Amino acid sequence: MLVLLTFCALVSQVSPATTPAPQQVMRNWDQHACSLVVCGPAEKGLPGRDGRDGIQGPKGETGEQGLQGPRGIVGVPGKMGPIGPVGEKGSQGEKGPKGDAGEMGPRGIRGLQGPPGSSGPSGPQGQSGPQGQQGVKGETGPKGATGMQGPQGNTGAPGPKGDKGSVGERGEKGDVGARGLQGAAGAQGPEGRTGSPGSKGDKGSMGERGTKGDSGLSEVNLMKDKVSTLEGQLKALQASFSKYQKVAVFPSGQIVGNKVFVTSGYEGTFDDLKQKCLQAGGQLAAPRNAAENAAIQQIVVRHNKSVFLGITDIQTEGKFKYLNGDALVYSNWLPGEPNNDKGNENCVEVYVNGKWNDKSCGEKRLLLCEF
Repeated sequence: MLVLLTFCALVSQVSPATTPAPQQVMRNWDQHACSLVVCGPAEKGLPGRDGRDGIQGPKGETGEQGLQGPRGIVGVPGKMGPIGPVGEKGSQGEKGPKGDAGEMGPRGIRGLQGPPGSSGPSGPQGQSGPQGQQGVKGETGPKGATGMQGPQGNTGAPGPKGDKGSVGERGEKGDVGARGLQGAAGAQGPEGRTGSPGSKGDKGSMGERGTKGDSGLSEVNLMKDKVSTLEGQLKALQASFSKYQKVAVFPSGQIVGNKVFVTSGYEGTFDDLKQKCLQAGGQLAAPRNAAENAAIQQIVVRHNKSVFLGITDIQTEGKFKYLNGDALVYSNWLPGEPNNDKGNENCVEVYVNGKWNDKSCGEKRLLLCEF
């Protein structure tokens, strides 16, 4: 028995200290002998005999500390122990970083309205708001004083015919205008009545005897020379007159045949325009064919203003005539014209399309004379 114990002690000392192993029970050498126990690295040397079979042997020397074994499996958590006493309050830690904003919670129930607060100080004046809608038109106020005459505007589209106005007072006679170009010679008037014979004059004194004249044949030749000279002068005058015509109408007039249509841009009533043309040695334009009417239309289009023609029915309502009393030989009325709307349309105007319309003579239109 003693020999076996000694053997067991030797075996445990010989076991490599570098090979950790869990506790294992070896086979029994004998039912009444000790069991060989191979232990893992002991913390305080080999354990001694349990002392059940024999006398406890001497305590062995402390062995060297073995290597740490692998970590064991976590065991089942034990029962919660009793709550320990409350520890002392620790010092306040540093402020942590701001956390992310949480989701908005459900809206709470609206609280009761509180009492009105005291009036605060007046705030700064706000910016002007947008312009409001136009209000209802107010009543017509009292007529103001007459303002200064504004600049002449462009002639607008013909408006509806107005009511016939009352005849105004006759205006003062205007200043005599500058003398115009020499007009074409008019037709010879009727022969005047023979005047009464004057009283016989006193007999004059005898004059000195003249020189002997040339024969009649020489006088005929001289007359022919004078006629030839006059014809040359007439051709030169005609050429000069043609040049003057072109200068006079550039760029405000038109030449058609022997007629020249000229405007100065002035505007006035029918009587005013008629007087201006007479003072210049001409008369209001009065077309007698389509070519002359087309020339007038070009001037109307260029100035974008209607003109009055030298045609009226003032003497006999509905019978339009030229200013010298002759009946019309050409017309270019708009459809439905003349209609003498409201009984006050005795003059004739020309639109930009060349069509005619009867109009009140008191309206103002563009001056257009013919020479």
